[in-house]
Amino acid sequence: MPEALADAELKIAGKKCRIRSIIYHPSGLKFFTKFLTSQYAEESIEYWNKVRKYRKWAISKNVEVVEDLKAIQLQAAKIASKYVRHDADKKVNISNDMTRKILEIVDRGMADAATFLESEEEVVTLMSRDKLQLFKNSKEFQILMDIVGTYEVDVTTMTKGGKKRGGSLIEIKLHDTIQGIMSPTRDTRAGTA
Repeated sequence: MPEALADAELKIAGKKCRIRSIIYHPSGLKFFTKFLTSQYAEESIEYWNKVRKYRKWAISKNVEVVEDLKAIQLQAAKIASKYVRHDADKKVNISNDMTRKILEIVDRGMADAATFLESEEEVVTLMSRDKLQLFKNSKEFQILMDIVGTYEVDVTTMTKGGKKRGGSLIEIKLHDTIQGIMSPTRDTRAGTA
């Protein structure tokens, strides 16, 4: 359920979020697509979205039924023609090996739900490397963060019962130890003065 986690990660991580939190969030996908379109690079996100939908759809089909198997092959061929073939209208930036592998599967009529899975990962990696930081510095990202909101941490949310929250147990124990050393009162937990 990556979609369910995307909102929380965006709120918590903000500008430090990963690309998957953006593309799995409905508004994140919308604003990232808008940004990529302005960069003349929308084919990558369109491809990712198309092959993800294809994979989910193909999994739901019964490959024992001839009509379903033919439908899977037809959809895979359409995706390959639009995004993978060397003369494709919206050729995505995937490796030559990946292109060859996909085309061999599609041309042999052996496509299945996993046909584009590796290329889906490759496209996400490339978008993360080439476009994510630019997106995080864009007005589209700022609008996304305004919509999503963030969790705020202040003095009130950082303390409870006088102890720092949000830190590790080691930090809390270290804090308590330092307080015990600095304070002339007896630390009853450790049994020392």
